[in-house]
Amino acid sequence: MAKEVESGQVDSVFHIGDISYATGFLVEWDYFLSLIQPVASHVTYMTAIGNHERDYINSGSVYITPDSGGECGVAYEAYFPMPTSAKDKPWYSINQAGIHFTVISTEHPWTENSEQYEWIGNDLASVDRSKTPWVIFTGHRPMYSSYPGNVDGRFTDALEPLLLKEKVDLALWGHVHNYERTCAVFQKDCKAMPTKGGDGIDTYDNTNYTAPVHVVIGTAGFKLDKFSENQIYDGWSLSRHTEFGYIRGHATKEELKIEFVISNTGTVGDSFVINKGKKQQSSWSKKLLPDKSLKDILGEIKL
Repeated sequence: MAKEVESGQVDSVFHIGDISYATGFLVEWDYFLSLIQPVASHVTYMTAIGNHERDYINSGSVYITPDSGGECGVAYEAYFPMPTSAKDKPWYSINQAGIHFTVISTEHPWTENSEQYEWIGNDLASVDRSKTPWVIFTGHRPMYSSYPGNVDGRFTDALEPLLLKEKVDLALWGHVHNYERTCAVFQKDCKAMPTKGGDGIDTYDNTNYTAPVHVVIGTAGFKLDKFSENQIYDGWSLSRHTEFGYIRGHATKEELKIEFVISNTGTVGDSFVINKGKKQQSSWSKKLLPDKSLKDILGEIKL
């Protein structure tokens, strides 16, 4: 990712939770901040909060675990001040070029009528699609994962209808330490499948919107969660990888291109396109460094 940033073709990086795994040891934060300096000192570095920043007993987190080592989000908010409305309300949205990013906290209450739920509904409803035609929804814990024990059905039941109602194009998640991409899915039912473009890339047609595409990108530096060789996967799971990497993306008004880059080789492990409006054949660079048209990057240093 540092090489990508050096190319000058990167606008921003998104790191979706479990930032440093310091879990109460301040020196780990110092070490991590030093590691990301070649990236974070040159481009916008946006973050979401995860269980290893926030969760602790009697902290008010949704999940009562010792995962933050007693940090309870304090260190995270000090090191990564995001454009939130108030302290310990780590949800926000930003517009970058043609993309509206909605960033939530999966660790704070998200049930119907909660403060965050109301904010999410209002934020998504307020998007001006003439200015930002793409909506990308991000949070730490996923709504879809084939890896056992990592999806909270209550979370999916509460928020998935909002994503469908407001026509979210892409949902990005961490928490599970692998890569997995879905069809255009709602309530575990594929509402639309991608087709192969002229270049062989999976292409989702959003000229007639059906449902969001979900991608888990938890492949950034902690231990990996391997998929089972004998598992039979649900039809919504289209692509799976257990390798360290990140995703990079480029958006025009009519096309959103995403690549999963395998870090140690620079090769592309998975790629897909979401189209709306005029259809066009996508062109892809198979090198680590993007061509000069690649202006946005989505990714994580460490989940």
